[in-house]
Amino acid sequence: MPFRMFEYEAGVIRRLIRDRARIIYRHHAERERMVQREITDNDVRTILGKCRVTDVRETKLGPVWSAEGTDLDGRNLRICVSVPKTETAIIVVTTINLDARD
Repeated sequence: MPFRMFEYEAGVIRRLIRDRARIIYRHHAERERMVQREITDNDVRTILGKCRVTDVRETKLGPVWSAEGTDLDGRNLRICVSVPKTETAIIVVTTINLDARD
C-alpha cells in the first residue's frame, strides 16, 4: 500500500504557523506527554512550521492530523493536532517522539 501524504492539511498547518496563529495545548499534551518526552513549545513550532502530515483520523474533536518532522536536535517527532474549521488556531492533542516510542 503506498504511503499517503496529506499535502493540503500540511499546507494549512504551515500557513497557520507562518501567520503566527494561536497554539492551544490540550492538558494531555502539555502537562503529560510533552513533559514526559522532553518536547518543548519550540520543538512543536519547529515541527509544525515544516511538517508533513502522514495521517488524518476522525475523533470526537473532529479530524486529528498527524504532523511529523525533525526538531532542531534531529529527533523525529509526531505532533497530533486538530484545526478548527475557522482555521484560526492549532490545537495540540498529543506529542510523540518517534525515535523513543514510549
